[in-house]
Amino acid sequence: MANCGYATANRKKILDFLKENHNRTLTVADIDAYLKSCDSEVNITTIYRYLDKLEKDGTVMKYVAEKGSQATYQYVESGHNCEDHLHLQCVRCGKVIHLECHFMHEILEHVEKEHGFVMQCKNSIVYGTCRECM
Repeated sequence: MANCGYATANRKKILDFLKENHNRTLTVADIDAYLKSCDSEVNITTIYRYLDKLEKDGTVMKYVAEKGSQATYQYVESGHNCEDHLHLQCVRCGKVIHLECHFMHEILEHVEKEHGFVMQCKNSIVYGTCRECM
């Protein structure tokens, strides 16, 4: 029974860390380093399994830039309909901006009509540099 409480405590630490960093993406290595700084040793496989569960229930978004690259994860705040808009990520500070504006509809419509392509916005990231880092 003691293990169950330990697992729950570690899951809470992971979820709290994701929430505290909701405006940027995190890697499993980031989460592992955080847990170690809290004196919590958690198997990497356990972290991946928990992140997979959180992704399935819509609590986190998983981003994979290209085949073979490291996945990143972001806590999804309630009210963000991430499947309806693109995401912008700063390559310098890691900040993620949800492109939630009226222009998104125009972008989606243009790409479909002019290019014959229906965009999937969920798990999408466009990389660039944010205002603060320019």
